[in-house]
Amino acid sequence: MMKIADIPPEALANFREGCVIPALPLALHADGSFDETSQRAILRYYLSSGVGGVAVGVHSTQFTIRDIPGFFEKILKFSSEILDGGAEDERKPVLKIAGICGVAEQATGEAALAVSHGYHAGLVSLSNLAGQPESVLLDHVRRVSGIIPVVGFYLQPAVGGIRLSYDFWKAFAGINNVLGVKIAPFNRYATVDVLRGVADSGRAGEVSLYTGNDDNIVVDLLTPWRFTGSDGRIQTLKIVGGLLGHWGVWTSSAVSLFYRLRQMALTGEAIGPDILTLAQEITDMNGALFDAAHNFAGSIPGIHEVLHRQGLMESPRCLNPEEVLSPGQAGELDRVCLAYPHLTDDDFIREHLDSWRK
Repeated sequence: MMKIADIPPEALANFREGCVIPALPLALHADGSFDETSQRAILRYYLSSGVGGVAVGVHSTQFTIRDIPGFFEKILKFSSEILDGGAEDERKPVLKIAGICGVAEQATGEAALAVSHGYHAGLVSLSNLAGQPESVLLDHVRRVSGIIPVVGFYLQPAVGGIRLSYDFWKAFAGINNVLGVKIAPFNRYATVDVLRGVADSGRAGEVSLYTGNDDNIVVDLLTPWRFTGSDGRIQTLKIVGGLLGHWGVWTSSAVSLFYRLRQMALTGEAIGPDILTLAQEITDMNGALFDAAHNFAGSIPGIHEVLHRQGLMESPRCLNPEEVLSPGQAGELDRVCLAYPHLTDDDFIREHLDSWRK
């Protein structure tokens, strides 16, 4: 069993303090085979950008990697080795997070596999338990947490997530080997449920909160979340970082933005109209990237398209060759990149791309 205390101290402290954690997309050749060169370049890009962690085998990596025998382990192993090889030259060590899916033996097997390849935590998807009582979901989390520290994953229903209550999150946060929560329901009411549940769990100081709400990144990171418990005690919580599919692209700009926002949150600097406008611009970019116009059908192809245009991916292909950009999505990506060049990082990538691809 791996416990939170077993995580390398610097990586744990960095996660607790708050950092940028991109969700890793999967690089394939046009024929559907694994593209090691592009995958290596993407991981090196993240390290050079100054991320604090990487999530591998999650939604952006495509859950269907598990349908190909041995492919999930191959991606875990490959990514872990690249991250370990580059971490010592980076500003801070990275926290390696593995996606954990399925029920019973599949989930515990994936957790054990992640530990064997040096991962520090598991991002646990509960989608395969849809329709089960929340007590069953909590028992599932306890089993996985007996193998690896757990980061909760509140995934939006549009891409397979399930609605979870305040009571669930209060009980979830009370599990000893829970490290944090990625809050990604794309829903303000549901987001409050998570924060309030963690606040009332008694472990608010031990469970690190990360936004996965790609449609509301800036506001999540700047908001002091204040709750009054049944005993009248007031607690103020903060979402300290982001674990985001959106940050799988334009990553160096995201890191710069994150540290600007974190400094504002720490100092209590007044939020002016320019920051609110920036929040709107990022949401507009995410609408094009994630294909909000078509209920997020093109979210993964959108990520691939940006990385392909920048030269980081040889091909934008997904595992399912029919999973492609939605009608009009390419034009929307053109529009937002032209409108918000300060949120892109093409120049940074051009400067380093050749070395990353070696």
